[in-house]
Amino acid sequence: MWLWTWFLNTCLSIYRYLLIKYKGHKFDHEAKISIEQKTNRQTLFNILKQNQNTKFLIDQRKKSQIDQNENIDSVEKFKKLFPKFTEYSDYKSYVDEIKNDGHTKDILSVGFPIALTNTSGTSGDPKNYPVYSLDINEPYNIAYMMTKTIPSNLFNGCKCVSLNSLSYETYTTKDKLKTYDVSAITTIAAREKQNVETILKFNQDIVPSIIFYEIKQQNDMFLFILIWTLQCKDLEILSSTFVMGLIHFLTFMEEKFDFICKHIELGTIPVDESLSVPLSVDVRLALQSSQYRLPPNPNRAEELRKIVSENGFHYVTTRFWPNLKCGICIISPSIRQFELKLLSTYWNPKIPIYPYVYGMSEHHRIAVPAKPNAYDLIPQPRSVFYEFIEVEDDDDKDEDDEQTPESFELHQVEEGKRYEVVFTTYDGLYRFRTEDIIKIVGRYYSLPTWHLIGRRGQYLSISNEHVTELELREIINSILREYEKEFTSVSPQYSIFIDKSSYVLSIEVDEEKQDNKDQLKQTGKELCTKFDEKLKESNEDYKTCREKKKISSPSVLWLKYNTLTTGIRDFRLDPNKPGGGSACKGANQLKSQMILKKKKDNAVIKFVKENIVLQVN
Repeated sequence: MWLWTWFLNTCLSIYRYLLIKYKGHKFDHEAKISIEQKTNRQTLFNILKQNQNTKFLIDQRKKSQIDQNENIDSVEKFKKLFPKFTEYSDYKSYVDEIKNDGHTKDILSVGFPIALTNTSGTSGDPKNYPVYSLDINEPYNIAYMMTKTIPSNLFNGCKCVSLNSLSYETYTTKDKLKTYDVSAITTIAAREKQNVETILKFNQDIVPSIIFYEIKQQNDMFLFILIWTLQCKDLEILSSTFVMGLIHFLTFMEEKFDFICKHIELGTIPVDESLSVPLSVDVRLALQSSQYRLPPNPNRAEELRKIVSENGFHYVTTRFWPNLKCGICIISPSIRQFELKLLSTYWNPKIPIYPYVYGMSEHHRIAVPAKPNAYDLIPQPRSVFYEFIEVEDDDDKDEDDEQTPESFELHQVEEGKRYEVVFTTYDGLYRFRTEDIIKIVGRYYSLPTWHLIGRRGQYLSISNEHVTELELREIINSILREYEKEFTSVSPQYSIFIDKSSYVLSIEVDEEKQDNKDQLKQTGKELCTKFDEKLKESNEDYKTCREKKKISSPSVLWLKYNTLTTGIRDFRLDPNKPGGGSACKGANQLKSQMILKKKKDNAVIKFVKENIVLQVN
């Protein structure tokens, strides 16, 4: 019997390997010919043909005074159909109809949605987008690039733990006729078996699945994941949506290490009093049942304690899990400070990090990462129709412009230039502005590759000077290099906001350096001066406002260690804190912000101020 089981498993592994390689070679072939054959235009025409009888497109034809029978067979006609770019407000009434009327189908795309996404709310109020289908080729393309570029064998049923919650809510239409699952897009993909972990058949049985489905508070979920994961010495893959999730997980592990080792030693699980939210009776009984219950493991607990006693938590991932092959999480230049902190603390840089994907709630996978520990992204011309709006140095100059800016197609973008990504999808979004800013950096065969470098509209302004996120990041990184050893032994963590008439630069300081107030005061004054000088050099409007005393000199807030790295994340996920809990339904895709805006992020700014070590003006 065992021989027959081994034979079947071997055949399945070979089939899986060949299927991924076949789809990967097809992906490479299309990358070679896509620009010449304008494959992306054909994707647009396929989308329009599929959705031609949907309510949204029928209404749009009426608005644009285009006959219902006229064939949209050129990009020019498509732009006449949609003379302006779209945003969520253009779709909200149709989304509301989907949520209200269980009878109605063919609203944005064909048929009924399979689920509704909920956004994290990082860049605005949380929103719902209907998901009608997921392109199975997208995770295969990612699996192909992973197995092609990571030297380890990923086809042997690698033991993997994902940190992504699989919990979801249900929404019943107001007429009670239909029910939709509502969750993060990553959860929808995992439930539909269209994620990389499923395609590569990773062994995900290390942690009981009930933990991911039923424990909704993130720190509680992390606690239970750690109790099981730390006992698996053979762990090979650790994955999260964003790099911030990995840092949060490993920081939480350090904070709760003794507590976790005690439960591993005794073979117990935490009581409700030690959790943020008590477990339901069913979940607690399940975790204590013979199916899931872990026996006492004093030997592993002692081994873990010994590892930490020898060298703390520095590069602890490969000491706890010596067979670790790679991490999977989103990294990009816009969140590089978090990646650098991970690589200088818990994560051994010798272990590759594969950047997972470039996507969003509106469309799960917009581009495929080219290789580990890099930011190059490859478009998928058969998945969405791309357009690009060129971004000049002043990327907000067309904010109030009545004219629709010119857009470029995939074959028209130029290396070295920056663009905002616009896309049209099979799920019924048309000329949708993502507000993501990319920079074209090279080619993958004929396709342009890019880096995700920021978001459009992310800027600070006191008196109409408009200092953008890209400007601020470049300036702050340049001035911190000289001083970082004065306040941290890892990568500097910072954010910036406006308080009254000043720009405020908030920076984490290591615990052992917090008592040296004189040094922090001196360093803070020098940073204020250099920050002010660099802003004047970079932004003429800022310089004019400073000369006219419309803007005061900047200030520096030295913050407690981990305030920005994990503190804000904990705050935004905790519904028990005043002003917190705003992102508790979107934990998987919760991002971190460099710029905090007073109106939208007032509660977060207040939290930051509550964690001040020293303020320097």
